[in-house]
Amino acid sequence: MAQGADLDRAEFDRVVRTLHGYTGLPESYLRDSNLRVPYDRFLKELLRGSDQIAGRYDGRFITYDLDGTATDPSWDPSDVGINGVFVGSFNRYVRQTLHYVTESQYRPTAYGGQLGAPWDMHHDGQDPPANVAPDLAATMAQNPGLRVFSANGRYDFATPYYATVYTLSHLNLVPALQKHITYGFYESGHMVYLNPTARARFKADLARWYDEALSR
Repeated sequence: MAQGADLDRAEFDRVVRTLHGYTGLPESYLRDSNLRVPYDRFLKELLRGSDQIAGRYDGRFITYDLDGTATDPSWDPSDVGINGVFVGSFNRYVRQTLHYVTESQYRPTAYGGQLGAPWDMHHDGQDPPANVAPDLAATMAQNPGLRVFSANGRYDFATPYYATVYTLSHLNLVPALQKHITYGFYESGHMVYLNPTARARFKADLARWYDEALSR
């Protein structure tokens, strides 16, 4: 990928075969995409033969799409699959349990439109997208006792786990501080707790991590 147009044909063909093995996408599609496949197009193309699309928040969620000719999914199956439960549970809790009554509209997403409020990706004078990794690195250096636990869902296409590992491995920390970062990987998506088995593992890992951190 770093070689770009300088990649020779034999190496290009090898990378196509490798990406096909990694992603399951047809070799012809990878060639036509010049090895560059945005995540949303991957979610659309992966199951194109069955007219289905995979979830962005959680790749375990699958549903049908209406436009078979489109290059991007019309919606996120994982978002559609959980939103009704989240919104209903929240409204029931705040009104019936907490007895909190308001005319304000509950916004379940931050994607703009009728039900959303758009994200503000500005941070510390940066243009979007925001990069808060330097803030974490500075905090860990200023507070050497700080420990970080990074929980990751293997089927998360919104914040892919390898991108998180890559980012946290490039904070420019000294080795002693880099060891203060612990990872957990779970058979779930963006919301680890959607898989009951993963939720139990997550809770056990956190309890053990808290005990270890407090014992130092």
